[in-house]
Amino acid sequence: MSELLARDFLRALFHAGQRLLAGEDDPAAANAVSALESAAAALTAHGSEAVIGLVGETFYLDRKLLANAATEFDSVLQAMKQRRIETVTVLPGAGRGDLTDLAAFLAGRSEDLPAGGGVLLNERHMSPGDIELRPVSSLRRAYSQSLDSLRGVSRSRTLHLGDVQAVVDDFLAGGAGSSSSLLMATVQNHDEATYYHSVNVCLLSLALGRFAGLSLDQLRLLGLSALLHDVGRVVVDEAALRTGGRLSNEDWAQVRLHPQEGAIAILAAAGSGQEVAAAVALEHHQRFDGGGYPDLEGRRPHLYSRMVAVVDTYEAVTAPRPYRPPRTPADALAILLQGAGTVHDPDLVRLFIEMVGAYPPGSVLRLASGETVVVAPPDNGGMRGVVVGDGANRGLFVSFNGSDVVAQMLPSEAGVAPGSVLEAAEHEAALRR
Repeated sequence: MSELLARDFLRALFHAGQRLLAGEDDPAAANAVSALESAAAALTAHGSEAVIGLVGETFYLDRKLLANAATEFDSVLQAMKQRRIETVTVLPGAGRGDLTDLAAFLAGRSEDLPAGGGVLLNERHMSPGDIELRPVSSLRRAYSQSLDSLRGVSRSRTLHLGDVQAVVDDFLAGGAGSSSSLLMATVQNHDEATYYHSVNVCLLSLALGRFAGLSLDQLRLLGLSALLHDVGRVVVDEAALRTGGRLSNEDWAQVRLHPQEGAIAILAAAGSGQEVAAAVALEHHQRFDGGGYPDLEGRRPHLYSRMVAVVDTYEAVTAPRPYRPPRTPADALAILLQGAGTVHDPDLVRLFIEMVGAYPPGSVLRLASGETVVVAPPDNGGMRGVVVGDGANRGLFVSFNGSDVVAQMLPSEAGVAPGSVLEAAEHEAALRR
C-alpha cells in the first residue's frame, strides 16, 4: 500500500475539516469532502481496510512508518491526540457521511462519531512492540512546537515573545543550521502555508546565520525575527490568503498591510533588545535597491531583514501556492541570482547559494544512469542521494557528480515525498550498520 496514498488521505482529511468549519452547505466544504471520498477510495482500492495509527508522535499505516508525516500533518496529529484517537480504520466503500463526521470531529466542529460502519475509531490496536518505534528528534519536536506557537497567535491575536524565543532556542539546541535542518525546511502543508512557511524561513535563516558566522546571541535574535517575519498575516482577511487564483487588487492591498501590522504587534510585545524583530517584519519586502513595500523612503534594511528576504524568496518559490505550482530549487537559485544587487543583497545571495549548494538536500534529480534520486545531506563532502522508483537500487544511497545530473524534477513529478524518502533510507542504513 502506497505511503503517498496515506499522505493524500491525511491531507484531504485536514482540508475537509477546515472547510467544514464554514458549514456543510458551503460549496468549498462539499468539494473538500468529495476529495476526501476519493482519497479514502484510493487508500482502500486493494480491497481491504487501511489502518492509520498514531503511536507516540509518529503516524503508521498498517504498522508501517509514515516517515515525516507527523511533521507535515501536525494539525491532524494534535487533533487525534486531543480526541484520544489511536487508530483510524478506513474500510472499503467508506461512505460520505462517515468521512464527513470524521473530518468534522477532528476539526472540533462536531461531537458526532462516524456511525455508518465505514470508518472505525480505536477498533484496531498498535502497540509499541508491533511496530518500529523511532525516537522523535529534538529538531522535529521544536518544529511542531513552533507551529503550535504560531497557531496560538492566530487564535488569540496575542503575541508572547518569550514563548516564541523558547522555540527558537529549542531549534538551536536541536541542531538548526545543520544539513538536517535544511532538509526539515522542505516540509510543506497547503492549508497552513503561512505557518509552515514561517517555520521553514526560520530554519533556513538560522542555517544562513551560522554559515555567515553569527554568534549565538545574534542567531537567537535572527531566529526570533525570521519566525515572526510574517506574523502580520494573521490579521489579513482569510479570503486574501486562501484565494484559488491570483490576488485581486483588494486582496493584494490587504496582503501589503502585513509588514506594518506585524511590526506593530511585535513592538507591543517586545522586551529589551527584541525590537529588531519588528524591523525585520517591517522590512522583509524591502528591496536592496530601495524599492519594495511599504515605502520606507530609501531606508536601508537591517542585516537580518536582508537575510530573511533572501530566504523568504527561496522558500516561497519552492513551495506551492494557491495561484501557482512550486518550482525547483534550481529555479529559485536562478531567481535569487537574477535579483542579486537589485532585489537582494548580492553578498547574502552568494553566501546562501554557497551554503545550500547547486542541489540542496531534498532536490529530486534524474541522473545519466536513468536513476532518479532525492539529494541527501552531503557525506564527507561528496554529493549523494537516495534512489527512488522501481530499480534494483531503490532505497539505497548512491554517490554522484554534477556532470551526472540530466534534469531536476519536482517531487510531485517523481511521486515522492523527499523528507520521507531520506528518513526511511537513513533508518535502513542505520539498521545495516
